[in-house]
Amino acid sequence: MRICLVYQSEFPDSERIEKTAKSLASAGHEVFLLANNYGKFAEHEQQVDALHVLRLGPTFRRRLWNRLLKFPIFLNPLWIAAIYRVVRTHRIEALQIIDVPLSVAVLGIGRLFGLPVVYDMWENYPEALKGWGQRDWKTRLFKNYRVARAVELWVTRRVDHIFTVVEEARERLLADGVDPQRVSVVTNGVDLDMFLTDCPPTAPPDWNPDTYKMLYVGWITTERGLDDMIGALPLLADRLPQAELLIAGSGNDEPRLRALAAHLHVQDRVHFLGWVPFKQIHGYVENSDLCLVPHIYNDFINTTIPNKLFQYMALAKPVLVSNAKPLARIVRSCDCGFVFESGNPADAADKIVEAYRARLDSSLGLRGQQCALEKYTWEKAASELLRVYAQFARKTA
Repeated sequence: MRICLVYQSEFPDSERIEKTAKSLASAGHEVFLLANNYGKFAEHEQQVDALHVLRLGPTFRRRLWNRLLKFPIFLNPLWIAAIYRVVRTHRIEALQIIDVPLSVAVLGIGRLFGLPVVYDMWENYPEALKGWGQRDWKTRLFKNYRVARAVELWVTRRVDHIFTVVEEARERLLADGVDPQRVSVVTNGVDLDMFLTDCPPTAPPDWNPDTYKMLYVGWITTERGLDDMIGALPLLADRLPQAELLIAGSGNDEPRLRALAAHLHVQDRVHFLGWVPFKQIHGYVENSDLCLVPHIYNDFINTTIPNKLFQYMALAKPVLVSNAKPLARIVRSCDCGFVFESGNPADAADKIVEAYRARLDSSLGLRGQQCALEKYTWEKAASELLRVYAQFARKTA
């Protein structure tokens, strides 16, 4: 089949898109991606491995004006025209939406051409907007979570199939009345070829070997729970003074977290490393002592899962996670780390001390590695993705 993924943001990077394209292409499908471009990329079309990328090119020189014009609101005419043109020009046979923003436009074009439409639900988008809006006036003004929720309910009852990243998200859709036969879990499993084979370890900066290195990799935004990690450091001053927090990522919450670290007088133990390219993450993880996923407990985080958890586990690293439902479920079932109560830095500090005392017990990491390789690889997750598209291909043949 000729499948087009529609993504409201710029590409690259997106690990899940790359993994999806790789799996579909290996099964004989031809994969296109219609993505945004606010002016970052010169190429309107580009082949990225198995993916033929088509970009909605910039209209203005200024990035801000392009962002306003091509804002992925549900029925933006520029996006509707672009989706229509791609379907006609490239003889697309199936469409896959990524999250809510362009879902109505994609579904409408899909129905116009009689194409199957799949919704890849990366996250609980309405709940994400609710959380972001608490600290960001632009989100409150331009991205109303009530509208997003109404759109989500309308779309999920009409698309041909939905992929979620965790069972908890599937259960939420079933509670909304979605037909169970139209919802599958395709989790963010680790692609062993991409992460272990294609990305040889790259030596990180000259980290002090005498410190206990706690590593967070990812976006620095309000829902990531890094407040708890920074808040735990003063409580470790006497119990574990060699503990240091390494944050490899970027995001709009970084200035606030830097100020928090200074306020708590731990700025010398919190290191903001900036964004780390995917090919270097391997080395950073291998050189850390404890890997963190401290995401806050709320309805948004309780229905999603980050790639990095399984990457940490695949490299046999003990993990510390919050009690967000999918994180706690996986870590407890695999017995590969420690779970602290979200919003409770004192409990986080206690669990860090437990992890330090168990630092010589390699069985923690080895259990996580075994669990990741047996249950949470992308190869296993993608089998459901391929099953659904094989079913569509038989119907359209």
